[in-house]
Amino acid sequence: MSSARRLAALALSLAPLLAGALEAPSSELKPFTASFGITWHGMSAGTAQLQLQRLEDGRWSYQSVSTARGLFRLAMPAELRSRSVFAIREGRILPDRFTADDGASSTSKDQDLRFDWNTQRVTGVAEKRRVDLPLKPGVLDTMSVQIALMHELLAGNTPRYFVIVDKGRIKDYNYTAVGEEKLVTPIGEYRTLVFRSTRPGSDTGTYFWCAPELGYLPLKVERREGSKVQWSMALQTASTH
Repeated sequence: MSSARRLAALALSLAPLLAGALEAPSSELKPFTASFGITWHGMSAGTAQLQLQRLEDGRWSYQSVSTARGLFRLAMPAELRSRSVFAIREGRILPDRFTADDGASSTSKDQDLRFDWNTQRVTGVAEKRRVDLPLKPGVLDTMSVQIALMHELLAGNTPRYFVIVDKGRIKDYNYTAVGEEKLVTPIGEYRTLVFRSTRPGSDTGTYFWCAPELGYLPLKVERREGSKVQWSMALQTASTH
């Protein structure tokens, strides 16, 4: 996957961290709507619109749309949609279904993965390839991993390690607390805790600036290769329902 497509995909995975935004810290998720501005090598590249909802059956639905702007439509999908449906049982995040598509086809999804916790398998399609992988407790999709991160932070724990299904592969990610920083944003100035997510042995990482006062809302996100910033995202608006 190109760096541009990874940027668009990550834009879709940030929303769950916003669950406690604009209110005092809470141990419970809250429905929300939020938007981010995306910058690529210092230039405005697009936006991401995010929404978290509670379903009538008690599960959660996270939907997101990222839109490329101007010339960046040549490097990334003009519009990328993603949705994760998941449950929370006994403090554990359990994905049920993950879908993502870039609008290129009206009849198929780029990804359509179903998590069956009874048979302990995740099955479906990813980029026209069939997926059939074993499940074990703790395996997440590329969006619900952010829910797991939020839960760890709200519980007062330092996140260390998560396992996700990314397309047709199971991947490990290490999470590290790297410091604190105050940030000025459109919704105010806040102290943030900075976390880095990396794959073992890689010098490319994603950094999250999370505000404890806002339920660990990510005020800023950066993708870095070594010390070089590839792209960044900044919160523009956020509201709970």
